[in-house]
Amino acid sequence: MHKKLLAKLLVLALLTVLSLGAVAPMVLAEEPVTLTYWFPHGGAVDRGSLEKSIEQFNAANPDIVVVGEFIGGSGTGVGLTDKLTVAINGGTPPDVVLFDRFQVGQWAGEGLFTDLTDYMEASGITADLFFPFAWEEASLNGRQYALPFDTDNRMLFYNKTHFAAAGLDPDSPPLTIAELEEYAEKLTIADGPRVMQYGFVPWYSQGWLYTWGWAFGGLFQDDDGKITASDPKIIEALQWEVDFAQKYGYENMESFTTAAGGDNLNPFSAGLLSMFVSGPWEIAGLKANAPDIDFEVSYIPTPTGDNFNSWAGGWSHIIPTGVTHVEEAMRFAAFMSVGEGAFNYGEDTAHFMCAVELNDTFSWVKEEPRFEKFIEVFPASFCRPVISKGMLLWDELANAVNLALAGEGNPADLLEKVDAKVNAELGL
Repeated sequence: MHKKLLAKLLVLALLTVLSLGAVAPMVLAEEPVTLTYWFPHGGAVDRGSLEKSIEQFNAANPDIVVVGEFIGGSGTGVGLTDKLTVAINGGTPPDVVLFDRFQVGQWAGEGLFTDLTDYMEASGITADLFFPFAWEEASLNGRQYALPFDTDNRMLFYNKTHFAAAGLDPDSPPLTIAELEEYAEKLTIADGPRVMQYGFVPWYSQGWLYTWGWAFGGLFQDDDGKITASDPKIIEALQWEVDFAQKYGYENMESFTTAAGGDNLNPFSAGLLSMFVSGPWEIAGLKANAPDIDFEVSYIPTPTGDNFNSWAGGWSHIIPTGVTHVEEAMRFAAFMSVGEGAFNYGEDTAHFMCAVELNDTFSWVKEEPRFEKFIEVFPASFCRPVISKGMLLWDELANAVNLALAGEGNPADLLEKVDAKVNAELGL
């Protein structure tokens, strides 16, 4: 880690300790305050990194003892969320939780998370420390309810060997939607009715409607907070996917991508798919499981071949409603999100972090130039709409796409229904 950056982050951690007195005077107890930290990341590397940071924090903060607890289950489904709901409603919440940032708005809207805005302002934690999408996703109605932690975005992966075999320049990936269609056709190989290799499947992996809706220039929410899935550009994006499905056969493509995966392989790593949209985690996976695949990373194509963008997700640190020692919990959350804990996690796990200046300091970024493309596009990345019904919107969009691709409705009608249902739930 650069000494200058480390010094800056340590100053932030110190400010967290000293400045919170502006919110309420802090009196050190004779006995250390014990905090419980819940996290759902049980993998050896992730868990090991988090536990290392807990030890470092405890050593540097003798007035606090953080006890980490691995809570099994996904943070976006059963497991953590179910247990957290019970704990908050029962008046025994953990003090700090590693929580899916996508759901912060929904939980904050239900009054389950502590408003951290004043604590952040007092401790010098400001929006400019993070990527804009991460700060936005950790908020609701202009108030901050979480400290952004790690992140990812999406790019286009392509097989350079396939490009060369199809007569395409391996160093010139498609930049426009028209080029993407052209390349996909040239890269698709069939033996009679049987397809041996597909050039591209738009909805595969991270090819969500969010991916293509933003790539086509659409917006999923207006300035008044209303959901706008029926934005003409988003309708255009879904129609493009439908046209693609009709050209190559939706059921055939679905069967192909399903059958081609397995044993740590996906159709791309198996050499059966030439291009796909996915996140930075694929780089390590491809190098480990398909070392012979010569691949590169490029922008997600747009209709015009410029204004490239992406969208990002990730995790955050929240403090549930009902926590007694909010100031101490905030000190630990800050340490983990913008302090040494954030650096540890990014370096140990090869995850990008929301604290902007950290990403260029990681050894794995310096050693792998393909990560630079992701870093380049982070400032132009979106977060999913921050609303109190985020999961409902996700489910309704997925359902609309599935119906459209299967030929069971036209994109405009389906997306208008999404708007109507979600906005009604939002009272808008």
